[in-house]
Amino acid sequence: MEQKPLDDSSGDTQKQPEIILSPPTTGGMSPTPNKICSNCGKVSPASAVYCFKCGIKLPDVALLNKKICAGCHTPNAPAARYCYKCGLPLPEKLSSGNENQIQYAGFWMRLAAYLIDSILLSILTGMMSIPFLLQWFKQISDLSFLNSIESSGIFPVQFWTFCWEYLLITYSIQIIYYTVAVGKWGRTVGKATLRLKVVKPDRSRVSYWRGLGRSLAYYLNGFMLGLSFLMIAFTKNKRGLHDYIADTIVIKTD
Repeated sequence: MEQKPLDDSSGDTQKQPEIILSPPTTGGMSPTPNKICSNCGKVSPASAVYCFKCGIKLPDVALLNKKICAGCHTPNAPAARYCYKCGLPLPEKLSSGNENQIQYAGFWMRLAAYLIDSILLSILTGMMSIPFLLQWFKQISDLSFLNSIESSGIFPVQFWTFCWEYLLITYSIQIIYYTVAVGKWGRTVGKATLRLKVVKPDRSRVSYWRGLGRSLAYYLNGFMLGLSFLMIAFTKNKRGLHDYIADTIVIKTD
């Protein structure tokens, strides 16, 4: 018997649907923008964390045009007035994505702030010491006082009492000034002038006790002839000896 060839066009066989491959769509979402370095202006891919040219940390795209809560650092919608997480009022300024980037204050900026504070403290110390200075001038105007020094070659007890009183006033004013200024505002007059702030490494506020310890640690620099201040120029986070002791950093603020 002769077999009939199978007809491909018969209704018994069905054609398979043609599969067309197409590139995946983004679902209507706009591509993630590139990151621009705030230090050198170079453009980096959206996935980059650090600038390929200068190494500074790049802005966080997830924080762009958001309102960042000052209490819990949670990003909120631009129209939000209160933080959805902790309920604190939100700032009016939108985030630029650089809020988590810490800019440490360098040696020369901190030296300039220190000089401004030194001038201010000198004026305050002089004003507080006026009664003691008047008493001292009254004593040295007495010829018997000068004759006793000339005859014995030894300064009397009054002289050393005045010196101790003057030093006590000077150091007390300095310690109180640095402790209160750093503990309450995070900055002294000199640091506020240059827009610097003293904070903990996690950028939280410095307590009064920590500010007191930092103020006392200042005097260790005197025993080291100020060489410990040079640590600021060479350490990674621009920290001096007193910063390491008190576990603080000095950052730039806007």
